[in-house]
Amino acid sequence: MSTVIQQVQKRMLVSLAQVARNLNIHEGDHVLLEERDGGIFISPVGWHEKNQEYFWSEEWQNMMKKSAEDLAQGRVQRFQDIKSLMEKLGGEEDDNA
Repeated sequence: MSTVIQQVQKRMLVSLAQVARNLNIHEGDHVLLEERDGGIFISPVGWHEKNQEYFWSEEWQNMMKKSAEDLAQGRVQRFQDIKSLMEKLGGEEDDNA
C-alpha cells in the first residue's frame, strides 16, 4: 500500500502516476471515485472481465458487427450435422467431437 501526497492542479486534476503502476491502472482505464468518510477513494474498475478483453478489441467488434449484418440480411447457411459443415469448410470431421 502506498501513501502519496499530491497537490491539486488546475481544473481540479490530480496525478495518479505514482500509485497507478501498483494498481495496474493505464491511460484509458476506468476508475471509480467514491466520496465517503470525509475522503475520496479511487478504485480501478472494468466494464468486462479481463479474460474477455479480446472480445472488446476493435478487430472482434468489427467481426461481430459483420456477423450481425450477415444475419440481418439472411446471409447464413444451415447444416444438418457437423460432417456437412466440415465438408463445406474443407476440413475433416473430428471423430472425438
